[in-house]
Formats: sequence, C-alpha cells, structure tokens
Amino acid sequence: MGKSRKIKVQRQNYACSSRQIWRYRWLYVMLIPVIAFYIIFKYVPMYGVTIAFKDYNMFKGVFASPWCGFKVFEKIFKSSNFWLSVRNTLYLNLLTLAVSFPLTIIVALMLNEVRMLKFKKITQSILYLPHFVSWVVVAGIATNLFSQQGGTINNLLNSIGIPSIPFLSHQGWWVFTYVLCNVWKDIGWGTIIYLAALTGVDESLYEAAYLDGATKFQRLLYITLPCIKPVIVTMLILSVSKMMTIGLDAPLLLGNSKVMSISEVISTYVYRIGIERAKYSDSTAIGLFQSVVNIIILFFADRFAKLIGEEGII
Repeated sequence: MGKSRKIKVQRQNYACSSRQIWRYRWLYVMLIPVIAFYIIFKYVPMYGVTIAFKDYNMFKGVFASPWCGFKVFEKIFKSSNFWLSVRNTLYLNLLTLAVSFPLTIIVALMLNEVRMLKFKKITQSILYLPHFVSWVVVAGIATNLFSQQGGTINNLLNSIGIPSIPFLSHQGWWVFTYVLCNVWKDIGWGTIIYLAALTGVDESLYEAAYLDGATKFQRLLYITLPCIKPVIVTMLILSVSKMMTIGLDAPLLLGNSKVMSISEVISTYVYRIGIERAKYSDSTAIGLFQSVVNIIILFFADRFAKLIGEEGII
C-alpha cells in the first residue's frame, strides 16, 4: 500500500514538472543560446588543457603530441620567476582587496544616505564611469598624472618645494599607484550590488529604532550592516576566490623594467612565456595551477563562512 502511494506521488510530481516545463517553454527556449555559448566557447575548448601534460608541438597538434606526465609542472615549479609571480599576484590582490572591499561598502552606505535623488544619480554615474574606461586609457591618465618628469602631481609638488616622487619607478610607490588606479576604476561599479541590497532593508526597522532614540550610527551598526551581512559575505567569498587571478592589462601597462620584481604577476608571466616564447605547455600548466588553487580557496572560504553561521555560496 505504501509503495503504491509512493509511486502515485512520484507520478504526480512528474506530471506537475512536465506541466511547469510546458507552461514556461519559451523561457527554456530563450536559455538555449546561453547554454550553447557556454558549451561551445567555455567547455569544448577545455580539451586544450591536456597540452599541460604533453610535450606540445604545434605542427603535430594537441592530440598527436606525445604525453609527458607532470614534467611541465615539475619544470615550472622549479622556476624562481614563477614563484615570484605567484607572490606578487597574492600580494597585489590582497592589498587591493583590503583597500577596495571596505571602501566599496562605505561608499554604498554613503550613497544610500543621500536624499537628493538627482544628486545621488549624478554621483552614481560619475562613480560608475571609470569602470567603462579601458586600462589603456587608465594607464595613459596615470602616466600623465604620476610621471616623475612632467607629471601633473609632481609639477604641483615641485611648485610648493617638494621633490618629485617616483610613483611609477619605485616599487613601494608603484604599488600605491597600482592599488589607487584599481580602486578608482572599480569602486563605483562595486557599489551596485550593495545599493541593491540596501533597498531591501525593511524601513519599519529604521522607524522603530528612530522612535527608540537610536542615533544614525547605531541604526547603521545594528540594522543596516546586519541586514546586508549575507551579501557582504557572498561578495567577500567571490573576491577571495580570485586571489590567484589578476588581469593582464593593469600590471602590463602600468609596469616597467624598474618595477619588474613587483609588477610581474601570473598573467604577465604567462604572457611572456606563452606568447613571446611560444611555450604553450608551460603557460597552460600555469593557468591550470592557477584555476585549481582558486577553486581550493573558494571551497575553504565557503567552508569558513558556514562555520561562522553564514549560508555560503556552495
């Protein structure tokens, strides 16, 4: 009796699912191009990862090149330049995260408090704009501003008797310039999700706290931040999971031979050995190592979030 009832319930569930699929059939049809895009351009090219385990010869192709096991990985792990690029990638990403992550939340909270709608929209637009500017333009602006010879900032400093600062040719100042450019470019764009989360906070909580005599700071501390905490944790997990990844444009365009020891990151290292020296197996192995480490960091960050009582993302 119990078994027949279970089968009946399963049939009802299948029928319900079929009706739901038929009801929203056109939405599923709209998903086909997206699924096709990911299959064709994201998953199919993954077979190229195999050249990390092969003595790749471009004339023989991916499939005809002989296997060499972990020989390529052993070679890159013995390279001091590889570990230098790993160290620099982690260092620059941690610094950028430490500055931009809290600053993004602070800017979002400040924008949320602006009551003049027109002023708020204009401010948001001005903050979003740098995100759409390419790194080529950003590097040009940075060079014009921070160059030791003829740069606007140094000209101003010289005019008040302060000697020029080597923003782009001294390692410490270069890191400062790099982080500053990154923060300027993406801080406005990063506020979008927090502003969306802030709109979901129940206004009655603020009204109740106001009637109880809570100050604006107390409302921020005990209502706003706890309400957007899940979003903050999610964004932090996603940011931490990209610790081993850094865009090629910024370090390549802002860097130079004088700061090579700090501007050489994994992406520029892969560019130099993969494109300039045509060592495709090496560059693929480094990219695979980078992806695996990012996934491991993602799982650890998600696990840690769950240990402190958050939902995580996995």
